[in-house]
Amino acid sequence: MKNLELVKKKEADKFFMRHKSYYTKHSFDLIDEKILDLIKINSIQAKNILEIGCANGNRLNQYSKLCNSKKSYGIDLSKIAILDGKRRYKNLKLFNISSIEIEKIKVNFDLIICGFFLYHLDRELIFKQFDLIHNKLSKNGLLLIWDFDPLFKHSNEEFNSKKLTSFKMSYDNFLIESGLFEIVYKHKYKTPTKDKRKFKSDSVSLTLFKKIDFRKKYPENL
Repeated sequence: MKNLELVKKKEADKFFMRHKSYYTKHSFDLIDEKILDLIKINSIQAKNILEIGCANGNRLNQYSKLCNSKKSYGIDLSKIAILDGKRRYKNLKLFNISSIEIEKIKVNFDLIICGFFLYHLDRELIFKQFDLIHNKLSKNGLLLIWDFDPLFKHSNEEFNSKKLTSFKMSYDNFLIESGLFEIVYKHKYKTPTKDKRKFKSDSVSLTLFKKIDFRKKYPENL
């Protein structure tokens, strides 16, 4: 069974329930402080925000305030998380849909946040995913990717579910060489984990990309 099917069926709800105590409190750990710092350092103001992998909207609620967002949307495959978020955050628009269904939202965004879900996305969907994201970004829109950022691409069994496969890769060259994005800001670090397996490369990064006119990156070959 593909990752997307597994996550839809039960893994998204299981993930939320494992971390519910975190998502239902108002304080933030170091990971979220890094994202909040990124928003402040880059003076990000976004009229419309979309967070993919928003859980119950706990983080999105904070991002929305910092970015002075008028409309903040979040999507997640956990029905439990979305129902919880709708009860807590009346100012957010939360939907129980997958990342490859974002065309259903009839709004373009100044900021799209990929909230640590890309490593579970089946690889045959990766091109479609970024095509959808690019189309949903406004002119000069910003894309924040928070995900694994190893030295080399690799896969391994998911720590909490052996049925899921984690696909870990850096998206820097993938996006930059397309000519559609440029990097604005990057912070790479290692995060504490209960997983005792030793990986040769297990870094995580917050990378802020800006949507650009690809023609400027393809000069005429004289």
